Amino acid sequence: MTFQAPEASKRQKSRAAYAAFTQGIERLCHTDPGARAALRAGLRRDLDHPRTRPMHRLLTPRLPEGCDDKTAQAHYTVAALIAAQPRHAFSPGQADDDEDTADEHGAARKQVPQQEGEPDEDAVPPGPAPYGSSFGATLGQAVIAKGTPMRKSAAENRINLLTRQSLRGIHLHLPAAVNQVRTTGAAIDWGQLLADLVDWPHQSGRISRRWLQDFYRITAGTDQD
Repeated sequence: MTFQAPEASKRQKSRAAYAAFTQGIERLCHTDPGARAALRAGLRRDLDHPRTRPMHRLLTPRLPEGCDDKTAQAHYTVAALIAAQPRHAFSPGQADDDEDTADEHGAARKQVPQQEGEPDEDAVPPGPAPYGSSFGATLGQAVIAKGTPMRKSAAENRINLLTRQSLRGIHLHLPAAVNQVRTTGAAIDWGQLLADLVDWPHQSGRISRRWLQDFYRITAGTDQD
């Protein structure tokens, strides 16, 4: 029997839901150009802006049940950021491939007999799933990217700006930061970004610290330009 702390279980479920939301938006944007245009129009818009009205039809069924406006705004912002990517950025088959691979691994594990004396892994309480890649880590990866990296000074200015923002400010400043990162080819963990935006109203200090620590950990060996 597996025992798990309620808070850890809640975090894991939330992360899975955020990942499912962002993967669903990526698939939608790939298959429906009209939906992609409607979502892209929501950049830097609040929930009641006229330009966000077409988004309600697309996103309302995907929102957590009973979520408040701040949580909804986080989902709308991330959906708009995903939709603003170039069309070639979407790979709808990736999620299905990952699910198939996971199923295969699970089936293979069931077929392997447990050796006598080996501990039953199901009886070991797992720790909470690790956090995904923060946006600070993404900016760090943009600095060390091959080809056309982001200047370290520019990335440092950007992350210092982002981590000083209020809730409204972070939603307004993220699009420009995402555009800068996108030119370097650094990957963005949309699910983790969504989680951080949802938590920003009451955990902005912790999230900002993690973004800064991840950024400086990755760029520690690079020269300041």
